Amino acid sequence: MALVTVVGSVNRDLVLTVPALPGRGETVLARHFTEGIGGKGANQAVAAARLGSRVRLVARVGADAAAILDALAVEGVDIGAVSPDERATTGIAAVVVDERGENTIVVNLGANAGLAVQDLPSRLVRSPGEVVLVQNEIPPDVVEQAVLRAREQGGVVVLNPAPARPADTRALAAVDVLVPNLGELAALLGTDRPATVEDARALLGRVALPCRAVVVTLGADGAVLKEADSATTTHIPAPVVDAVDTVGAGDTFCGALADALGRGTGLRSAVRRAVRAASLATTGFGAQTAMPYAAQLDVPALPSAP
Repeated sequence: MALVTVVGSVNRDLVLTVPALPGRGETVLARHFTEGIGGKGANQAVAAARLGSRVRLVARVGADAAAILDALAVEGVDIGAVSPDERATTGIAAVVVDERGENTIVVNLGANAGLAVQDLPSRLVRSPGEVVLVQNEIPPDVVEQAVLRAREQGGVVVLNPAPARPADTRALAAVDVLVPNLGELAALLGTDRPATVEDARALLGRVALPCRAVVVTLGADGAVLKEADSATTTHIPAPVVDAVDTVGAGDTFCGALADALGRGTGLRSAVRRAVRAASLATTGFGAQTAMPYAAQLDVPALPSAP
């Protein structure tokens, strides 16, 4: 069984389904509304737990989070390191999804902004090879210390730099696998956003990040992998699915990647499994509700896009 520690955010998701995403100054009527559990930390923890990992979540929530914590525990996530903040409300994410499954998200960090370095367990890595998965919906100093502490303790460090912001070079050098999307990659490198798979591959081939590997998620186009000791990039296409909601697909990718790496799977095979998991997550509505279980990934392979 893989061991995974997730250091990240917990949110309450408010999801509105609309015919088309609104333009500037435009009001549209939602066809459907749901409320659920989200936040990159919680989402990625659930994704890894559903695939069989033993997952511990390090996070901060408000006084209004009892039902959220109960739901995470039901999913098999260890919530012993989730700190309650009686003076704050749990983070809120307002999610708007259109008929094609595309989305826009606005987040209020709430209690997530209060997560502190002191909240990190002294032993982030409980056993050699444990994966420590971190994202940017928490304060920068917590991200940096989590990454550095995990590296010092012999963990496998995965950083999802979302939302994008300037990264500490020392922390980046301690990362085993960096997992940005196209926009986050462009923000990290100070370049224009790549428009195609080939643009992303060319960009990765021209620049060097200090981490050991970069996996760029491309949505329906899969992912591109670049390892520091290789001069080439590898494109891993996504299977063909009928996508209805892309919310949570990136978090599913990260959780599945952490699960696979925690089992000792090679990076390329781990990325391939994560691409498959993320694709399956788009075939249902909601972030956590649509995340696949291990049995769904172990059926015969779906066809990949040409």
